Amino acid sequence: MIDFPAPELVVDDARLAQLCQHWRTLPMLALDTEFIRVSTFYPRAGLIQVGDGQGSYLLDPLFIKVWQPFMEILTEPGITKVMHSCSEDLVVFNYLYGCMPGPLFDTQKAAGFLGHGYSISYLNLVLHITGVELSKGETRSDWLKRPLSDNQVKYAALDVAYLPRLHQELESALTQDSKLDYLREECERMRQISLASEDQDRWADLYLSMGAAWRLNARQLGALKELCIWREQVSRQRDKPRAWIARDADLIALAQAMPSDQQGLNQLSDLNRNIYQQDAETLLALIAESEAVAPAIADNLEGAPMSQTQRATLKRCQQAVRAVAAETGIAEELLARKKQLITLMHMNGRAAMGNDGKLAWPEDLSGWQQSLLVEPLTRILGGSGGGADAR
Repeated sequence: MIDFPAPELVVDDARLAQLCQHWRTLPMLALDTEFIRVSTFYPRAGLIQVGDGQGSYLLDPLFIKVWQPFMEILTEPGITKVMHSCSEDLVVFNYLYGCMPGPLFDTQKAAGFLGHGYSISYLNLVLHITGVELSKGETRSDWLKRPLSDNQVKYAALDVAYLPRLHQELESALTQDSKLDYLREECERMRQISLASEDQDRWADLYLSMGAAWRLNARQLGALKELCIWREQVSRQRDKPRAWIARDADLIALAQAMPSDQQGLNQLSDLNRNIYQQDAETLLALIAESEAVAPAIADNLEGAPMSQTQRATLKRCQQAVRAVAAETGIAEELLARKKQLITLMHMNGRAAMGNDGKLAWPEDLSGWQQSLLVEPLTRILGGSGGGADAR
């Protein structure tokens, strides 16, 4: 193991401001977070780790009050922020500071572009690139407890200590393989997904992604739409996990039954307890006031069992993705997951196919993936219409 300097625990505003003055001059910073998110909707940050290639710094959010200098670092376009598997960390930053680190370099995503698999762990990536075997250590620690133990401090510091080295090696390999722009696009997409989770305008479409929604008619879907929006609002207001407010199955059951009064609600005997005790009046009003969705939406929801033709088409699409993955060294899951391919098929069924023969692409496949997959998938879906509209 490399002999790193002892990490510094940063607990006061003046020291953080001083460090930020130095970090502002650097081209790269490694970042990580330690947090707890068990009984709350929003994460409770225990530490923010920063590595600058020379040392590791553990910023303590339980003591630091003035974060403005660090927020400016997070959004400074000239400083690349290096993280590993950072989707949850982005939530922490957005919640704590109301901003998103960028530009971003996710080492797990980078590894996926270079043949190391879709979701390689930090420990395994460090081992592969440096030969150093790290311990899993304090993965289940209480990061809100003070004082931190020596093991906690060591573990947290190591989470950023090797990121500068990983960044150097991976960026060089991506540049050599002409894939660096792919990674940049993918990392920006991660940032936008995290930002969108707090965009209330997008909550109106959440019901479309619920697996059992296809079973409901237009009127029931209208109720489900309102119930999903309600859960997003209440989870944040009460700062409780979504499933503690209402499970997906609860919302589907309510939309399917469309109860009009307390008696009808009580007949649904398996709902989350607080639905009966705390939220009954609100939910009954939401259901009563909801409006049917457009027939085109109700008739074209994904999730229904696929026909034999659709299953065969999906298999051909997956084989095409597998072939591109083998040719490029990019993980299949980065190129296109099964759900994305089903969406693509659905968008390009015979009823939806344009006269120009060009495929319509879902937003999450419309960038670098499209450039690599357009030819083989057009050969499959463009000629047959994908068979995706046959139920």
